[in-house]
Amino acid sequence: MMRKRRRLIAALCLLLTLPLHGYAEQELLPAHMNVRTLYPKEEAPAETPAPPEDSPAPSPTPPPPEEGDFILLGHRSRSVPLDMAGYYLEEMREAAVSGNMGAGRAAEQSRNAALQAGGMGKAVSFDDLYLLARVIDAMAGSDWLTDDFRMCVGEVVLNRVASPEFPDTIRDVVYQRGQYTVVNTAHFAALTPRWECVDCALRLLQGERHMVAAVVYQADYLQGELFTMFPDRQLGTTYFCLSDRLELYS
Repeated sequence: MMRKRRRLIAALCLLLTLPLHGYAEQELLPAHMNVRTLYPKEEAPAETPAPPEDSPAPSPTPPPPEEGDFILLGHRSRSVPLDMAGYYLEEMREAAVSGNMGAGRAAEQSRNAALQAGGMGKAVSFDDLYLLARVIDAMAGSDWLTDDFRMCVGEVVLNRVASPEFPDTIRDVVYQRGQYTVVNTAHFAALTPRWECVDCALRLLQGERHMVAAVVYQADYLQGELFTMFPDRQLGTTYFCLSDRLELYS
């Protein structure tokens, strides 16, 4: 009998406590929270996706090969044709300055071959270059004189070569009787032209001009109509004059 009473009392106590727990859960927690929100299950943090690795930039497409290109040690190079005509012209110039006739004539032959093979430039005779440079040096080689004066001295020679009034070659012009008397001296026979005189002679033989074709006289006095003159304290004044037959040069 006593056991039944104890069981009954325990059951009543249990029933009385149940509403109290429900009330506590409803009143003490906000409406949007419950026991599960206060104590959620531990979850593994979501893995952050790794940023994609930078892919290498595509290699630039090499330009199409051009004529004259070739590959050297994995790199494109370009072949540049050598100016052999210009190279041999410099050899002619150096041979004239040193007075080496053999080397100058050999360089002339090599240059002519280069010109025939398609090189650029005008054919130049080494003998003409050497003789013209010596005449310029003999008449205008002094250090204080200008290249303009030297060019005019050499230009009169070439104007005479082109003129119907005078011989047709440089040698015949400068050795014409009674004209360039300086070429008959011992000084001229032993003369080796200086660099600046060779340079002026070469420029003239390649076509450069400072005067008109009718200027065929050079002297320390007037020989005709004056074209230009160069005064000098030591040499005096040199006059460059026109032919008196201008109809031949029109």
